[in-house]
Amino acid sequence: MKIFACSCANRLFFENTTCLRCKKTLGFDPESLQLLPLNNEKRGLWAPDQHTLFGDGRFRRCKNTLDYNVCNWLIPEYDQHSYCIACRMNEKIPSLTKAENHDLWASMEVSKHRLLYTLLSLGLPVIPKSDAPSKGLAFAFLEDKRTNQNVRHEHVLTGHTAGLITVNLNEADNAFREATRKEFGESYRTLLGHFRHESGHYYWDLLIKGTSIIEPFRELFGDERKDYQQALKQYHSNPVVMNEKRGYISNYAQVHPYEDWAETWAHYLHMVDTLETAASFGQIKFTEEKLGFDEMMALWVELSIMMNSLNRSMGFYDAYPFILTSKIKKKIYFVHQLLSHVPSTTLSSVNQGRLS
Repeated sequence: MKIFACSCANRLFFENTTCLRCKKTLGFDPESLQLLPLNNEKRGLWAPDQHTLFGDGRFRRCKNTLDYNVCNWLIPEYDQHSYCIACRMNEKIPSLTKAENHDLWASMEVSKHRLLYTLLSLGLPVIPKSDAPSKGLAFAFLEDKRTNQNVRHEHVLTGHTAGLITVNLNEADNAFREATRKEFGESYRTLLGHFRHESGHYYWDLLIKGTSIIEPFRELFGDERKDYQQALKQYHSNPVVMNEKRGYISNYAQVHPYEDWAETWAHYLHMVDTLETAASFGQIKFTEEKLGFDEMMALWVELSIMMNSLNRSMGFYDAYPFILTSKIKKKIYFVHQLLSHVPSTTLSSVNQGRLS
């Protein structure tokens, strides 16, 4: 995630809604991937500050910004939707009759928006399911009876089905998530990690399923046609302690080729986003397009060591508690190569479908 700058030269961060120095209202434009200082105009329209270099287009603010202050993304003037592209992907949000749900939902939106920023920056199709029911992406944030007896779901599992990513609202609660992490013996569990992992399942369907890439995929990750439910049942009844030498990035990656893929995909997103952040602060020189994969991996190894050391200095867990063996790197390289070739192949047909 890059760092932005206001027209007054103040440093801005992705979730900011107001510049603390000049008090300008801020909004994120998903087309230019820029956080813009704005001037208020008539009829609810906003224009980029005259001192910026982002043209003279005008925008409206998302309804979730105006009603709930859980979004800072903009809608182009020509777009008649009330919600920004990110919020149009919400199929279900939690009931806001419970006051605490607002903060949990806001945390969900932060992670979702960060995921979508990375997907957009990688040139991937980001299309609301409401626009393309068979190919689009949607999100549902649900409660279950463990924390709210008034809902119908006994137990909501975080997962993906046919373009719909469901996330249990409890995952936004730090205490609940930490208890779950300990229960399953995980070294890493974050809300953003969930979003990145589940997006991997969506893009597997979109970019790999039914294509010529499936055989190279199977050579690395295994045959995805094996019984998923049986594999999941076996994993939970007899968990296998992770052995990096087997080529899995995490315990959960051992469940099934689908999960190995999703975990690897998530780690690639971890890498590119964090490397971009470090570059924004001048800690490394990183531009993905200009670096070879080996150079990028070398930078990542050094950066993750530094992050872990900084965390230890503050008394925290390691930020990146993973070992990248040669087998794991081959899988990450598969993701890298896939994304490098997406713009000239799959994206063209998907985007044509979006416009039709």
